[in-house]
Amino acid sequence: MSREQYIKRLIKEKGCTIKDFAQEIGMPYSTLLSMLNGSIGGAAIDNAIKICRGLGITIGDLQQHVKNYDEDDHFEITEAERRLITQYRLHPDMQEAVHKLLDFDPGNG
Repeated sequence: MSREQYIKRLIKEKGCTIKDFAQEIGMPYSTLLSMLNGSIGGAAIDNAIKICRGLGITIGDLQQHVKNYDEDDHFEITEAERRLITQYRLHPDMQEAVHKLLDFDPGNG
């Protein structure tokens, strides 16, 4: 599980949507969503701290999670897959159709 997935899981366990959590910690929803769908590793430290405080964890907890990250769960994606993901993110209006086509439940990830 990546850091982003870990944070998404903690937000869900807290009983919040990502949008609700963003509001709770005083962060624009688009900023939080971008961090969680991209890479929290490249985020401004102030934003990472806001997220951790909102979840009741420390940056150290998040770093420890990274140390415990199971490399077997990580895999490389091809350039074509990267472009496909980019297109998916650029077209939120089409995401529901993609989910239906692939019989994919985004709530399980």
